[in-house]
Amino acid sequence: MTKIKVGIIGSGGMARHHLARFSAMETAEVVAVASRNEQTGMQLATEHKVAFIPEWLHLVEREDIDGVVICTHNDSHGEITLAALQVDKHVFVEYPLASDVGEGEAALKLAGERKRVLRVSHPEAVSNTHKALKEKIGELGDLLLTSFVRLTPGRGARPEILFNLPVSGTPAHFFIYHIYPIVDFFGGAASVKKSAVYEGLRENGQYDRFVNTLTVEFKRGGIGQWTWAGGIAINAAEEHERYVLTEGTISDAGGEWHCTTPAGVTPLLIPDSPQPTLQELWLSEIRDAADQPPNLGDAAVALEAIRISLASG
Repeated sequence: MTKIKVGIIGSGGMARHHLARFSAMETAEVVAVASRNEQTGMQLATEHKVAFIPEWLHLVEREDIDGVVICTHNDSHGEITLAALQVDKHVFVEYPLASDVGEGEAALKLAGERKRVLRVSHPEAVSNTHKALKEKIGELGDLLLTSFVRLTPGRGARPEILFNLPVSGTPAHFFIYHIYPIVDFFGGAASVKKSAVYEGLRENGQYDRFVNTLTVEFKRGGIGQWTWAGGIAINAAEEHERYVLTEGTISDAGGEWHCTTPAGVTPLLIPDSPQPTLQELWLSEIRDAADQPPNLGDAAVALEAIRISLASG
């Protein structure tokens, strides 16, 4: 079997994660690493005995690479994705798909025209929990309300990103992994209302704490509400999710999901069936693309998710 040749763009934690995963697969061969940080990029390439390329564009243009994995800062995802698709490379990009809706739209269109696989790293495609939630939601009628609340004490584990607006964007975009699954369940938004407060905001984009909210009216009906607050005075982090539908409510409780209907409360059963990794899924999609146009449903959901998250800016 011919191996799919992969290039990694980035040299941080996620680049290391993906490089290790792809290097262990018999169906893939990592050819090169590109990074603007020559020290970490060279170190990563040397560890895995692959080529190091300082300029990501030079990696994208290599003829011996079938697909690229993008693990750079959020604001460069769209640019690199477009450049890769324009030279007929398959793309696996860390979320968010882009930090500009226009770039996201162009990427989806270009992937369709070039018949290239475009997969964003949202894990719901291989999640048994997500599939079980989606099936149960389908049994409980129409959406009334979905809500998500996240409260984080102190400055969090990643203050250099989360508390820097120019790097991470608004918190709603940083936490897009909580918007994507809701869009996959209930579709796109008809309207988005936002509110944001930053305390201690400075000229360099750093700040001390924030509260960020989104309220969405879905095209298919129902309301979605997201609330994030970080750097606040609270003893421990809290996170709550609810799906309120006409025939019942699904809620999380200490990491476990329960469904409440007029008949009572029952735990949501999550099957323990084996699932491929996202890397394995992407490689299989690339192989299938030789015979049929790729399914861009994941990328379409990712695009709708950034429409909502960027509306909070």
